[in-house]
Amino acid sequence: MDFKNKSILLILHAGVLGGAERQGLGLGRILVEQYNCEVYLLLTHSEKTSAEFRDFAKKCHIKAVFHFGEPYIVFKKEFNIKNLKRLVWSSKYLLRMRKGLMPYRIDFIFPFLNFPSKIAFYLYKLLPTVKFTFWHQLGLDVFKDDVFEKLAARYTPCVIANAPNGIELFREAHRLENKRAFVLPQFLTMNYQNFSKEEIRQKYDISQDSVVIGMVSHYRPDKKHHLLLEAFFELSEKFQNVTLVFLGYRGANPVTQEKFDKIVNKVNRKNVHNKVLVLSEKPVEEILSMMDIGVLVSEVEGTPNVVMEYMLYKLPVVASRHPGCVGLLENSSFLIKNDINELKSALTSLIDSEDLRIKEGLKNRKIIDGFTPENYMIKLNGIMNKMIN
Repeated sequence: MDFKNKSILLILHAGVLGGAERQGLGLGRILVEQYNCEVYLLLTHSEKTSAEFRDFAKKCHIKAVFHFGEPYIVFKKEFNIKNLKRLVWSSKYLLRMRKGLMPYRIDFIFPFLNFPSKIAFYLYKLLPTVKFTFWHQLGLDVFKDDVFEKLAARYTPCVIANAPNGIELFREAHRLENKRAFVLPQFLTMNYQNFSKEEIRQKYDISQDSVVIGMVSHYRPDKKHHLLLEAFFELSEKFQNVTLVFLGYRGANPVTQEKFDKIVNKVNRKNVHNKVLVLSEKPVEEILSMMDIGVLVSEVEGTPNVVMEYMLYKLPVVASRHPGCVGLLENSSFLIKNDINELKSALTSLIDSEDLRIKEGLKNRKIIDGFTPENYMIKLNGIMNKMIN
């Protein structure tokens, strides 16, 4: 069985363009352009979407976007009236989705992150035309002590993680046999756009001779923006020609907004707003075009999209030594522990040497050119046929 001329349902939790969302929509584009599929999107959290998300979804040819109200699928191992009500509410939510999706005769369901994976399993059971789905483990995510989740995790056809530590994280919460466990790093979803570095720097009021260090990542608690900020404060005392740029989406939820505000306040207290830009909802391709060094320091990652994007733009990359980052950057000497001294040392080497930055950037671009949609689809098709047969 293959993907040609099929009806596909993607399931995402939120309409904000993070790594998982970019990956999901990018898969949709490949399925439409190369396999002549009809691709639909289910948003579980809310029907609200960011402008950036809507624009990218349109480019990816999503045929329709569904949202079936407040997501509710909870049932616990306890006997009381409240739990019986949970079962009723969950059943109504699932049946509402079934009724709404039945006319589209979905063949395959591809979820991204844990809650969408939980929903995918029950739709796989409720929609008679669905032939395959899986649990998609991507980096740090939340597991629930819930009967619905336990059943979905136990009986979903397989679990696909985009890095080896994803399988380990899943096994900490649920049983998983080797025959159902697969590691499949995603392909690069971004297309290179050739912006003028000089013009973009002028737009953001950055000196043309500055070495621009950037971290593109949503302002979530697991991303170590403050570690990079502290390292930069110290480095800026040694190097006069350095600029730090953060880009993420502050409006994802109250937690991301609070973190964004704390970073801005810290920059203002230090009176370095002329050296540190804290941005939200700006075109990521513009920011990548004006950067000299890409950084991702975090508590946990799968295979991070942003590191792939740094590599596409021929940037040297300083990243936390997570398995997914190692899988991308291979034997790079700029894979580090989340330690301020290691971070400062790596950045110092790259700030000091333009030749080293160019060399690392070219090496990274050569590596990432191998992460093609064609290779991903071949491997995904192989997993699917193995589990169906």
